[in-house]
Amino acid sequence: MRNFPRRHLTLIAALSIIFVVLLLTDPSTNTDSQLENGRQIELALPIETHISSGEQDLPSAEQATMPSLPPKLVIVVKPGDNLSTLFARHQLPAGDLQRVLQTENADMLATVKPGQSIEIQKNLEGRVLELVYQANPKTKLISKLLASGYVTEIEHVEPDMVINAFEGNITRENSSLYHAGLAAGLTDNLIMQLADLFQWDISFALDLREGDVFTVIVARSSIAGEPIGEDRILAAAFTNFGKRHIALRYVDTNQRPGYYNEIGESLRKAFLRDPVHFSHVSSSFNLRRKHPIHKRTMPHRGIDYAANRGTPVRAAGEGKIIKAERNDASGNFVVIQHGDRYTTKYLHLSRFAKAIKPGVRVSQSQTIGYVGATGWATGPHLHYEFLVDGVHRNPRTVRLPDSKPVPAQELEAFRETTQPLLAALENANERTLMLVQNF
Repeated sequence: MRNFPRRHLTLIAALSIIFVVLLLTDPSTNTDSQLENGRQIELALPIETHISSGEQDLPSAEQATMPSLPPKLVIVVKPGDNLSTLFARHQLPAGDLQRVLQTENADMLATVKPGQSIEIQKNLEGRVLELVYQANPKTKLISKLLASGYVTEIEHVEPDMVINAFEGNITRENSSLYHAGLAAGLTDNLIMQLADLFQWDISFALDLREGDVFTVIVARSSIAGEPIGEDRILAAAFTNFGKRHIALRYVDTNQRPGYYNEIGESLRKAFLRDPVHFSHVSSSFNLRRKHPIHKRTMPHRGIDYAANRGTPVRAAGEGKIIKAERNDASGNFVVIQHGDRYTTKYLHLSRFAKAIKPGVRVSQSQTIGYVGATGWATGPHLHYEFLVDGVHRNPRTVRLPDSKPVPAQELEAFRETTQPLLAALENANERTLMLVQNF
């Protein structure tokens, strides 16, 4: 090395340094930049490098973290609320509300109801960026702020329909419809629906016998697995005293739903068999009954239904109130005239229902008063009388006039619609229930 001129030594040293630098920066030798835990890391986007003043510029903290939107505001509508009061309460721009209400499809916002919810997303300036109103489980309104202004759309979701069958029977252990229904898997609501269907033909407090059986076909609607609304009975069969009663749901051409038997006769009669929910009959129709107070034979021209004081008493049929007054024997009582032939009487009421007075028209099942023990009564009960052409008849056995059947021109459509329901009642299995669901 001593024999080399100084200029040559300087050149050799420089070349050596360049060689070492190239060796260290060769991609083929720097495996750590390509492998991490044995996986090759691929970059989706190329990295751009900008050098300034000899150093790479790094982003500031403000640039690295983009500002996020405020949390969504969830507003539950309370009684007396409207959109104006809600916007004012939550300090939202009234101008944004006016612009939303002026958009097409925003009409339903005028009828917000207590219990409904409204979600609002604001932007950083406090303006309404998005408004979501769930009108009902199947309908949602969405209003968004775009560059051109607000746009409102309506989303409709079709619920899924599931058909289920329930079978039960009256036993010694489950001797009431309520307990037999629960044992079969019915909800309280479905048990009440079942009782209402056959209330004109079966007294579920008096007529049930061990061995009675029932089948119920039920439709359940859901969205995203969540039930919506109430389960609805599509068809039911109830065998009582060996007689089979059928109920089939049919919607006529005027979109009016009703329940009919297999030949199209309406289950709804002109009169309820029992105008009150009762525990038992304390005294039956008997023209030679010994009166419990006067201790002498006096005709008992009606039925006494024992029930708790305050139990609602319903009008047995549509008609006009001709009396709503009080006397010593009957206590508070109501008399209803139903057309030219039929009259019903309701005695010993604790009080009258609101607006019940002579001349008022009432509908079937409308509450007209409440069970009491006024007048000649030994305890709370309803004394109920049924007259035909002015003659007292036994309310438990009198033949009740029918309601309107399926119109003759719709009978073919009725049979076609209800055939799958009848098949499911006869043999409730996966195939027959699928036919009901697909119909």
